[in-house]
Amino acid sequence: MRSVVLSAAFVFVTLATVAAAPPDKVSPGKPNVGATPQVMANAPVNPQIKQLEDQIKSLRDEYHSQLDPLQTQVKALKDKYDPQIKSLEDQKKTLVEASKSPEMQRLDSDEDADLAALADKEKTEIAKVQDQIKSEREQIKDKYAQRRKELATSKAN
Repeated sequence: MRSVVLSAAFVFVTLATVAAAPPDKVSPGKPNVGATPQVMANAPVNPQIKQLEDQIKSLRDEYHSQLDPLQTQVKALKDKYDPQIKSLEDQKKTLVEASKSPEMQRLDSDEDADLAALADKEKTEIAKVQDQIKSEREQIKDKYAQRRKELATSKAN
């Protein structure tokens, strides 16, 4: 129940943050959704923004103060049971493999090698695409940052 209240409060604070400042006083755009709004050069500082930032920080601190101990408990359970489960799985695999014919074992080994090579190729291709997207993302951010700077400069003049 408390997590629902905290979630609702977080959503309210987030929405209030977005609605707090007039659109002409804050740098717009998706890159700023999770960040503190960048006040333009000629805009006055809004005290509501500071208050909302403080509320957000407070809620995040409370959230983490409750979440962190739970994550520690989950990690402790994983550390306790994962090695035992892995050991039993390894024993089972050994017994299953021992019951197979040599030809079937070679066939399984070849399949495993082919699948591993394909997985390596997949990782390489994914990394290339991620690098390309990262580069394009930076170019877009730079373009809009430059436009914001130009807009702020033209309004200052």
